[in-house]
Amino acid sequence: MWRRLIIASLLAGIAEFSHATSNSNNTVNDSKLQTWWHDSGVINTESPVQPEAVRQSHLYSVQVTNSVDQTYYDSFVYQTIPRNGQGNILIPDDLTSTTSASDGITIEETIGMTMSWSSFLYSADVWVKVHRLDGFSIVSDSFVIRPTNHNFTTSVTAGDLFIQVPFDEQGSKFSVEFNDNLYEFHDGCSDPTCSYVQDTTAEGPYYVEKFDDSMPLISVEPLDTLLIFASPFEDESLIPDQTSATSLVVSEGRISGLNTTNATTVIFGPGVYYATATDYLNLSATVSWLYFAPGAYVKGAVEYHTSSSLIRATGHGVLSGEQYVYQADPTYGFQNHNVDSSPLRMWKGTIPGGQQTTWIVNGPTVNSPPFNSMDWYGGLPACLVTDYKQVGGFFGQTDGMQAYPGSVFQNIFYHTNDDTIKVYHSDVTISNVIVQKGSTAPIIQFGWASRNISNIRVNDINIIHSRWNSNGSNPGLIGSNNLYDPSTTSTTAGNSSTADTYSTASDIVLSNIRAEGISGPLMRIYALENLSNITISNVWIEEFGSCNGFEDIGISESFMPAMTDASGNNVTVEGFVIENFVVGDEKVTLDTASTTGNLYWNAAFDVTIT
Repeated sequence: MWRRLIIASLLAGIAEFSHATSNSNNTVNDSKLQTWWHDSGVINTESPVQPEAVRQSHLYSVQVTNSVDQTYYDSFVYQTIPRNGQGNILIPDDLTSTTSASDGITIEETIGMTMSWSSFLYSADVWVKVHRLDGFSIVSDSFVIRPTNHNFTTSVTAGDLFIQVPFDEQGSKFSVEFNDNLYEFHDGCSDPTCSYVQDTTAEGPYYVEKFDDSMPLISVEPLDTLLIFASPFEDESLIPDQTSATSLVVSEGRISGLNTTNATTVIFGPGVYYATATDYLNLSATVSWLYFAPGAYVKGAVEYHTSSSLIRATGHGVLSGEQYVYQADPTYGFQNHNVDSSPLRMWKGTIPGGQQTTWIVNGPTVNSPPFNSMDWYGGLPACLVTDYKQVGGFFGQTDGMQAYPGSVFQNIFYHTNDDTIKVYHSDVTISNVIVQKGSTAPIIQFGWASRNISNIRVNDINIIHSRWNSNGSNPGLIGSNNLYDPSTTSTTAGNSSTADTYSTASDIVLSNIRAEGISGPLMRIYALENLSNITISNVWIEEFGSCNGFEDIGISESFMPAMTDASGNNVTVEGFVIENFVVGDEKVTLDTASTTGNLYWNAAFDVTIT
């Protein structure tokens, strides 16, 4: 009863309290709610910001109140933009060193796309107030919250949106989208050499005067994304003691000395820190714990060199790659270098071979990765990753994290433009992931090489936006890409003789997957090994797109061909089950597998549709 009275009181009093909103930098830090602010916030959607500045949303302000204290407190709204305002450049800090080489971004910069987010910590129900800075007056039918199955209570008063976010021990992550701020992505044609086209900037790339029937609609997304990340308060075990003799508290500003420190723990308190475009957080061998406090904004990338069996990266601050060029390579002067092995990762480390190591990641937000977000070398750590967020994944090859053997991932938000949920290893559990996806590669990926893997569980995946305009990058919610070899064309479907019939992927369950809006296919699997006991369960796709493909495969069509080894032996597929697969409001059956589900597979495979 008390809870209902509080809700009723807040709804009735929103009009009164909406005018009692605070001036900027009125934050709170108590047992129920913690918000933070950056006095160095800069509104700038076109160019790089100064090293000590933080890019702030030009369009949204966010305030939060708990269910008892009806004062609305400021929550800083961060912003990231394609290429970070640098353009498509090769040399760090040289905005004249432009190139036409692809960086995975096509029209996003030209159309002025942005992504904003606001984070706070809470221990009780809160109300989030969203205000439009452009004067747009929000009304009840002008917005949608994704994933749409959140079912939040909302109210609109005096042109502002109020969202009740019940407390959840797993936190809550969602996108707030406005009907006047949606952009339709159209493709120039159905050939993989085509790109998206735009009709807004005549002097920009891929301009057309008008979309026509030859330019299929691929996706509808916010032009200016707004994400809300509500996180539970940090457990004391994940907050280091800054007074300890083994802790280094970093001073604000230019980061230095992390490669020579004797500390085991490095702490970034609230404030802004930067490594520059030609440096990174290259940690000494003693450092095994990085802590990013709420309100910390760290411009850089991390590399561990510790031999500790327990490695940590905790705290609800931000690690941003915004100063780097695409594919920034430390071995090449941090210039854009089109190779796989040496460009920066946002997280990188080397573990002694054979050592059992655990890497705990809890809380941080990663912004604007310039390449793959994470790779470890030598031994592989079991990753325990919770409440992790990746935003600003506009560049190509901005993957999600790789799940090494024994890893558990939960409560994740990914904005990616490459493989998102990477399950290349056994004994992995991944759950409660929200995805906003660019054009490159599938969402759940277990391909690129032949693998012996088993005991993989992926559950509760919400795709709020996806955008595939070519078969050349293997579209799909679930994928196993063909053999990866950058020196050949082996990623095409025509290369079918690259499997290993002595390897098997088995005991894999992918369940409770939702794809909102226009979607690619359920799966595009070029099995490079035998498949055994694979279950895909409880999948909902809102709608398929209408874009054709190449190799006579429509982009929305699922495909599982017969791959062979070099001797011509086929892989085997046994116990492959698709159950409760729904497209729109129609359940897919064996009879409607090809018509409703767009499902195609080799007739020799043991595939069941229920």
